[in-house]
Amino acid sequence: MPKTVVGLDIGTSSVRGVEIRIGKDRPVLVRIAQQEMAPGSTREGEIVNPPAVGDAISRLWKSGKFKGKDAVVVGVANAKVVVRQVELQWMPEEELRNALAFQIQEFIPIPLEEAIIDYMPVEEVYPGEGQRLLRILVVAAQKEMIQSLIETLQYAKLQPAVIDLNALALMRSLVSMYGLEEPPPAEALVDIGAGITNVVVHEQTKPRFVRIIAGGGDDFTAAISEQLGVDPISAEQIKREIGASGSAPPGYDRAMDVIEEKTASFVDEIRGSLDFYMAQPDAQPISRVVLSGGGSQLRTIPDRLRSALGIPVEQGHPLQYVELADLGMHPEQLASIEPYLAVPVGLALSEAV
Repeated sequence: MPKTVVGLDIGTSSVRGVEIRIGKDRPVLVRIAQQEMAPGSTREGEIVNPPAVGDAISRLWKSGKFKGKDAVVVGVANAKVVVRQVELQWMPEEELRNALAFQIQEFIPIPLEEAIIDYMPVEEVYPGEGQRLLRILVVAAQKEMIQSLIETLQYAKLQPAVIDLNALALMRSLVSMYGLEEPPPAEALVDIGAGITNVVVHEQTKPRFVRIIAGGGDDFTAAISEQLGVDPISAEQIKREIGASGSAPPGYDRAMDVIEEKTASFVDEIRGSLDFYMAQPDAQPISRVVLSGGGSQLRTIPDRLRSALGIPVEQGHPLQYVELADLGMHPEQLASIEPYLAVPVGLALSEAV
């Protein structure tokens, strides 16, 4: 019998949810909803006002008519989450799980007693005769931050089935996990949110590098507000018009200069992350960059990335690997919100792969 899973994305200014029906055939997206949050409810991906966020999630459940309150996958991405690729001597899974904390403590800048640790096997490595290593992706999250997330969900009377990493969710929604096409040898996925940017490099659907960057679309808004002396709401409107038309609205020519300056520093941050990946042993050349998130709609970013990296930069399509039920939306409306759906769709798909 098909099951339904809700992917819940807690952003900077809003919460988004998608409900996906999972069965033997391709997953089917049956519901999409979004609710605004009170300003300041989260900061750089971390919940600072659990009751306010919980209230927004409750309103999301009501407006989206989501079914069930326990088949929920929620994502995290903030400075209190650390992701590292580690190579260890191969050992049976049960032995590895028992010894993991002692094996990886030198790689994790969080005291082990304050962290929740999990890992994802990537591949076995044979560097020399008789040697057998296991390459894993280790995720460490501060317990206090996770507890705040659980407390927030309790306000909304939700019980998470899975707490996942937003960066890994991107792979499920933006990379073919169903044999529909051959993935490239290596590509970078960059999701630009309002306050957090997730960067993940995968090789043939195997995650090799993850970085969570504090910063995103709100930094551009703040720069416009400060440099032009306008309020944040007006600055956001100016930024959106530039994103849609590629030019500043009348009387705000200086805004284009501000956007260009901010884009240059932001792209340098992305390029630095990808350079770090390329310096890793056995790293494969990155064939392209796939963008998602609201910040990716600012035209200067893909253009500058193409110039800086010398490789194709494309807009991701998180709805391409799911079937769509009758969502009651016009195609134009669905296309306008698709860039914002990569994380929640990928979270819901955690139960499908």
